[in-house]
Amino acid sequence: MRLGVLLPHFGPSTDRNRLFDIGAGLADRGFSSAWVRDQLGFRGGLPFEPRSPHFVDPVVTLAAIAARSNVTVGTATLVPIRRPMIAAQIVGSLAYLAEGRFVLGIGLGGVPRAFELAGMPWDDRAELFRETVEVIRALSRPGASYEGRYARFENFTMDPAPPEDLPIWFSGTSAAAIRLTLEYADGFFPGRLPLRVFDRLLERLRTGAAERGRTFAVATVPILSLDRSRDAALDAINLAGLLDEARDKKAWQLDGPFETAHDLRGMLIAGTVEDVVADLKALEERGLDEVVFDFRLRMDTFEAALDVLAREVVPVFRS
Repeated sequence: MRLGVLLPHFGPSTDRNRLFDIGAGLADRGFSSAWVRDQLGFRGGLPFEPRSPHFVDPVVTLAAIAARSNVTVGTATLVPIRRPMIAAQIVGSLAYLAEGRFVLGIGLGGVPRAFELAGMPWDDRAELFRETVEVIRALSRPGASYEGRYARFENFTMDPAPPEDLPIWFSGTSAAAIRLTLEYADGFFPGRLPLRVFDRLLERLRTGAAERGRTFAVATVPILSLDRSRDAALDAINLAGLLDEARDKKAWQLDGPFETAHDLRGMLIAGTVEDVVADLKALEERGLDEVVFDFRLRMDTFEAALDVLAREVVPVFRS
């Protein structure tokens, strides 16, 4: 199971030098990948994270990191606030600069304001997603043609083009996300997801994959809080906000209730090195291909935690 990191390109506790230093040092620490969020009009995003308008563009960030490191880079996740042709050019260029080490994580998006600011219709986000994937796949071959609502072209060649073998991972946390993964993607990349929800969705995914004679990559992006004890790790984060997010997910209510940190296991990894390893092994046992650590609630300890993980956690899973 590979281990990656969500880069600190957003929020009040990051800056240019920190972003470059962390991104460039991931390979030396043994991590496999670097990831970015996608947003427009960022104000802190989710209720449990610090409020701040600071947000470095994800495409610019990945291009910069790809030039400084040989880890895989990816979007966690791109949302359809760009016209499909623009998205395809971005994907082709990032894959080119990263020498093929690029994974397109893509979803429907969950912030109407971002669509409004981009001049794209929120109510059409599912159609925008579908066309974006279809255009990216079509343009992986020269002389491509496509006829859709947001993109139309005939005998068109893009260079650099999206790779034919580009991994596309769909991000979503409901049963509908499994349907879209099976239809349009190569992997399921749900972001924060409690194990009790993950297990139900994985069963749906693997049933659908078997019916199609295919296999799908599976990855996730849990919040990480590493500390001297589990209590200290939980005291350092906004646990109440994370529980509120879980309770507000209508698609998760069959798997509730969400009342304690234990109920968030899989969505939240908190505690000592031993706790982190145990939670990662639980994900590995479920057949996950990649786990991307999200430090957004512990930006103050980002580098120190990376060093501890590099020494004591990464080797467990590389072996």
